[in-house]
Amino acid sequence: MDRSMGSAAPEGTVLLHRFTVKPRHLDDWLARWPEVRALRERHGFVLHQGYVETDAEPKVTLLWSHTDPARGRAALDADAAASGLHTALAPHVFRNTVEREVRAELLTPPVPPDERRTVVMRRYAIVGGWEPFLRIWRRIVPVRERHGFRVLFAVADEPHDLFTWAFDYEGDWAGFPEAQRGYYRDPARVELRGVFDHMADYSLHPARPLPR
Repeated sequence: MDRSMGSAAPEGTVLLHRFTVKPRHLDDWLARWPEVRALRERHGFVLHQGYVETDAEPKVTLLWSHTDPARGRAALDADAAASGLHTALAPHVFRNTVEREVRAELLTPPVPPDERRTVVMRRYAIVGGWEPFLRIWRRIVPVRERHGFRVLFAVADEPHDLFTWAFDYEGDWAGFPEAQRGYYRDPARVELRGVFDHMADYSLHPARPLPR
């Protein structure tokens, strides 16, 4: 099952935007988040999904699209309000922002925050070619969803061999190993273990959706 064929493709180029908020500064950053979003939307950026990881330094992952990203970035750079907001936020974030054009493999409509569900953010370093990896991963999606995991998005940063995706499930982070037990024992998943042949490294972190 290739869910990418069933999800509505955003108009324009998809952008994966990531950075880290300093420890104990998340509330300060969240207070200005509506301004960040409104400013970018004023210059043509469309927000599709946004998450903040919750287990260490708060890492923010945003998925935007734009019909002309270079023009959008130039407009932001020329906007005095953007400069002022950047200055106001500088004490609260590290200077590790990355914003790259990516290909959306799967992108669902945003879901409202639900305290009963935990988002899991996963990143893979891909080796051995994208097509062999994606052939297996596309078969993994329906198996995971049969076990109660709702896949939210998946994007491929092909020039940097980086695959980022997220799913959520009902339960807390402490219960994640138990929630996965039946999934990994499913014979349909066992036969897809070869996916690890295509992952040089991976990470996973609990997260929650940003307020919309």
